[in-house]
Amino acid sequence: MLFDLSIYRVKGDSMSPYIPNNSFVITKPLTNMKKNKLLIFDHKVYGKLIKSLINVDSSNFFWFKGNSSKSISMQDIGPIKKEQIIGEIIFSISKSSIKFHL
Repeated sequence: MLFDLSIYRVKGDSMSPYIPNNSFVITKPLTNMKKNKLLIFDHKVYGKLIKSLINVDSSNFFWFKGNSSKSISMQDIGPIKKEQIIGEIIFSISKSSIKFHL
């Protein structure tokens, strides 16, 4: 971690075409809980996942989904606790684009 920023390599097509396979993402600690914000979190079965925040329910669980039909379903991901969230995606780099996610 450098200046509270972390770099991860994306493996898979669940966020394609927005963030393609083999892209790199830069994250910062979570500060914003807006819907559709791209977050990275630790899942007990699937490991680290990058998904869009869909909802925070009345029990303070976070619900996510991918952008692609190839993504794990929201039901299979299940409810995520705030402690599992690593950070928010602020920047992505792929072979074809550089994007800010603010």
